[in-house]
Amino acid sequence: MLFRRIVASLMVCLLTFVSPALPLNVDAYLKAGVEKSQSGDYRGALTDFNKAIELDPQNASAYQYRGVVKAKYGDFEGSIIDYSRSIELDSTGNTYGSRGIAKARTGDLAGAILDFDVAIEMNPEDGTAYFNHGMAMEMSNDLQRACLDWNKANQLGDSQSISFIRKYCDI
Repeated sequence: MLFRRIVASLMVCLLTFVSPALPLNVDAYLKAGVEKSQSGDYRGALTDFNKAIELDPQNASAYQYRGVVKAKYGDFEGSIIDYSRSIELDSTGNTYGSRGIAKARTGDLAGAILDFDVAIEMNPEDGTAYFNHGMAMEMSNDLQRACLDWNKANQLGDSQSISFIRKYCDI
C-alpha cells in the first residue's frame, strides 16, 4: 500500500512539474521542428523530427519534414530516403516534387524527371512542378521541352520561370 502511494505521488509530481515547453506528442514535435527549421535551427529541427519518427514511425509528414532538413544540410541521399519513406506511407502529398529536386541534386536526372512527372500528374495546376521539370529538362539538354515547361509554369503563376524563358527560350 505504501509503495502505491509513493508511485502515485511521484506520478503527480512528474505530471505537475514537467515543463510545458517539452513536446508531449508527435504533433508537438512536428510543430517544434517546423518552427526550428523556419528559424534556421536545422539541427534542432532534425532532433524534433527524429523524435516524432521514434514516437510514430508511420507518420509520413515526419519523414517529409526530416527530408527537407537533410536537404538543407546537403544530405540529398538521406533526404531521398526520407522522401521515399514518406511516399510509401502516403503517396498523396507533394513529396514527389521534393524528392525530384533531391534526385536532380545527386545527378539522377531521369529519376528527377519521373518524380516531377508524377507531381504534375497529381496536381496539373502546380506551376512549381512544371518549373522544376523544366530545370531537369534543361540539365538533360532538352531545351525545347524545358521552354515548354517554363512557359506552362509561367501561365500557372510561377514567376521564377520568367528569367529562364528570357534567357533560354525564343520569345
